[in-house]
Amino acid sequence: MDVTVSIVNHSARETLLPLLASLEPELAGPLAVEVVVLDNASEDGSVEAVRERFPWARVVAQEHRAGFGANHNRVIRETRGRYVYLLSHDTAVAPGSLARLVAYLDANPRVAALAPRIRYPDGRAHPSAWRFPSPAAAALGTLTLSRLGIVQSTGDEPRRVDWAMGAALLLRRAALDEVGRFDEGFFMYAEETDLCLRLARAGWETRFFPAVTVVHRDSALHDDAPRERIVENWRSRHRYWAKHHSPRGARTAALLTGAQYAARAA
Repeated sequence: MDVTVSIVNHSARETLLPLLASLEPELAGPLAVEVVVLDNASEDGSVEAVRERFPWARVVAQEHRAGFGANHNRVIRETRGRYVYLLSHDTAVAPGSLARLVAYLDANPRVAALAPRIRYPDGRAHPSAWRFPSPAAAALGTLTLSRLGIVQSTGDEPRRVDWAMGAALLLRRAALDEVGRFDEGFFMYAEETDLCLRLARAGWETRFFPAVTVVHRDSALHDDAPRERIVENWRSRHRYWAKHHSPRGARTAALLTGAQYAARAA
């Protein structure tokens, strides 16, 4: 198996089905591709709809909700594709894009994570790769309100980046076997940041690959529970800082990030 496509879904049938439709042409391409949908206790008939309309997709109907990392880890453990393509349920891919991503990884054996360009449905660029959130990066973000030197998903040529978001990210299984899968202590947010940092410390690279574009509807922008997402984002940041920096560094990063948000709000 060349590629395992890992999709996590929770009651998002209206975006999940178009994603699977966009993936269908990839099954007829030169790669051996399997698509796995891990359903996170949906209540909108997602499981039944996928099984009826896309019988080629493997559905793992999980009866409890778990975090981003835990869900993708389960798919990774239960599959054998030499690459794992993480896709958010609210994305859509272009025909032939998967083959281009795989060809690039095949030609660059020290690249462990490859991030396509991401755009909103109206064509606007969706930031998708950044510097690691260190105290120094937090200071730069505060000084520039994150408008300079933080976002790395720019340009029209492949480039090395610190970390890329998991909404669309192709991972090399051999690298995961070396450094480990996602840290399940993160429920949502910062899992991919933590993984990319561990990969970098082991000598692997993460790259931005703008030759392939993925459309992302970004359902978080229309979330009914934005407060819970903000709280979880902040909790994950604190876990990341505590895991990878000294207590003083973690406090510094938190204070500077808080100052940045206050300045942007003002």
